[in-house]
Amino acid sequence: MKVLQDGLNQIIENLRETYGESGPGVYTKPSKKCAYNRCDGSGFILFLDENKNSAMRECNCFKQKEVIIKLKSAKVPEKFLNCTVADFSLDLYEEEEREVAKSAKHIASKFVQNYEMCKERGKGLYFYSQITGSGKSRLAISIGNDLVKRLNISFLYIPSSNAIDELKETFGDKSEHTMLQVLDVYKKVELLIIDDLGVENNSDWSEGIFTQILEERMNSRKLTIITSNIKIEELSHIYKRGRIKSRIDYMTFPIDMPEEDIREKESIQKNKDIFNDLFNN
Repeated sequence: MKVLQDGLNQIIENLRETYGESGPGVYTKPSKKCAYNRCDGSGFILFLDENKNSAMRECNCFKQKEVIIKLKSAKVPEKFLNCTVADFSLDLYEEEEREVAKSAKHIASKFVQNYEMCKERGKGLYFYSQITGSGKSRLAISIGNDLVKRLNISFLYIPSSNAIDELKETFGDKSEHTMLQVLDVYKKVELLIIDDLGVENNSDWSEGIFTQILEERMNSRKLTIITSNIKIEELSHIYKRGRIKSRIDYMTFPIDMPEEDIREKESIQKNKDIFNDLFNN
């Protein structure tokens, strides 16, 4: 923080030398780097206050930068950074599956609206479809994105296989973190999104890890959103001890997703949109 303040003080001093003590009302020159064209892209506007002292205030784009930083720290894949529940498209689904998608989208929207109530009750969501590419990950991450913008919460997105890999990486001497430190993040982050539960190479060790994470989050009423190709009632076929199924049963509402892979349609639509932007305007 001191480094930032020293840097800002130096900027103010440089501007004083350029404009003098009286200076213009606002020092900062608007730039296209700012989404609102109000600051120079730094997120701050330097100006003279009523006593003609140099002062600083946040630009509207500062909040935007905070959101982007928060989403990147949540490990959200780049292609999902701007996704919201509202723009989750139902048009890509065939009519038969569209109603299922519509219901899932409605529940996702209500979850965001009633987040505090869900938090009080310790209830997250479990998105299920047997087929891959149905939009489970996209909708789950959209919920996290919306909550960051709406309530400024912290969340973490992690595919189940990556979670296990990250923990295994702590075993080496060169690791910057211990296994307990990484586990602590999974256990204590306000909202945890576990993607593709059940696809990781399962073992007694990995089952024990997920049991620990879910147990801690259940007891502290930390919300968890899970996506999977496995129905909750079938989780005991994968996790033989049965403890993961019982905890997920307690912690989440099961939400059906369409049994339709829309990835090819998404790619075609995206290509059309890009082509129109580039060549038809």
